[in-house]
Amino acid sequence: MKKQLPLAIAITLALCSLTQTAQAVTVTTSYINKTATEIRGVFGSMANPTVYINQRACGESGTPDARACGPYIISVGTSFLQTVESNHGNYAAKAVLGHEWGHSIQFTRNINQRAPYMELQADCAGGSFVKYAESSLRYSPFLAAAVSSARYYAGGDHGTPAQRDYYTRWGYANGTSKCYSNLPRV
Repeated sequence: MKKQLPLAIAITLALCSLTQTAQAVTVTTSYINKTATEIRGVFGSMANPTVYINQRACGESGTPDARACGPYIISVGTSFLQTVESNHGNYAAKAVLGHEWGHSIQFTRNINQRAPYMELQADCAGGSFVKYAESSLRYSPFLAAAVSSARYYAGGDHGTPAQRDYYTRWGYANGTSKCYSNLPRV
């Protein structure tokens, strides 16, 4: 019986993983453009970059991921965002785009902080977009997916998993304006 329990748990986890992947939202150009329009609804007065899809607009080599490289350019790859969505849950890609928009706001406002606070401030913006999407746009809750994604891509100048978790949740609870005016240091 003791040997069967770990096997049953492993099978259950594998089936849950397959179910999540099978039900993941498909990330397309349309999905990304719709998300950009949604983000403009809350961040548009703070920054209004153009989102370039699968174009390596920031000079990246290889498959495009997600990055902002100035106040007017966000470069994303559908393959990268689909991986985020499939691995972390529905709408996690929206949180990533909110994070990159947070960097555009930093560029617009000439914000230059020491690592990891540039990334953590962008996490805060991403978390505030999640709250806006859930409350104003009526998306089903996806803070857990946003936090999972942020924690996964932690390290180096992006901060620790715990820091990324904290700042994403802090932005969710406190809103965008606090991300840029009253960001705590933890």
